[in-house]
Amino acid sequence: MQPETSLRRRTPIFQTAWFMWFWLIVFPPFGILLMWRQGRFTKIKRIVATVIAIAYFAFPTIIVMTTTLPLYNNQKEFSDAFNKEVKDLDLSYSLENLKKEDDTITSKLDKDITLIENIDGNGAVHELIMVGQGEGTDIVLSMGLLIGMTNPELSQKEVGEVLKDLRLFDESYKYQRNETTVEKNAIRYNLKYDQSAGVIFSVSKVD
Repeated sequence: MQPETSLRRRTPIFQTAWFMWFWLIVFPPFGILLMWRQGRFTKIKRIVATVIAIAYFAFPTIIVMTTTLPLYNNQKEFSDAFNKEVKDLDLSYSLENLKKEDDTITSKLDKDITLIENIDGNGAVHELIMVGQGEGTDIVLSMGLLIGMTNPELSQKEVGEVLKDLRLFDESYKYQRNETTVEKNAIRYNLKYDQSAGVIFSVSKVD
């Protein structure tokens, strides 16, 4: 008489607890599906685990979406980009008479054009604001300078197209009543006119 042998069925890998936990950590949506299909825990515990896993999965995306990236990580990076663009365009502009406060750095490009950098607590530059009251040519050159340095991959022709899209060359456009915004490669350019300040041109990252 042959001895009785017992056969043990091997549990499929997709039904094992470690496989479920692995995917709950690596890719929660698939881990949640496994948890419900395996029927582990009580229904209330599964619901709680599902909420926690979804929050864990979505948190990095929410942080990225709610965090506005700076134009420049620090003042040196900004100055290097500015000086490079000035050299490429053969302009005589320079950052002079810098006045630094808690959240702004104000400087003069020339006697009629002021540049304001909005910075955060770490010194990163989040917005550039040009205020111009000089001749039209100086204002156009300053705007082209800021577009070129914040979008260095654009050609001079493409920079001109951004200026055109801002309605800068449209003599019939009433800046006293309107403002224009153009987005190019995740950079937002805004142009408006204030009777007391003059032309106001701002540059920032798209949220």
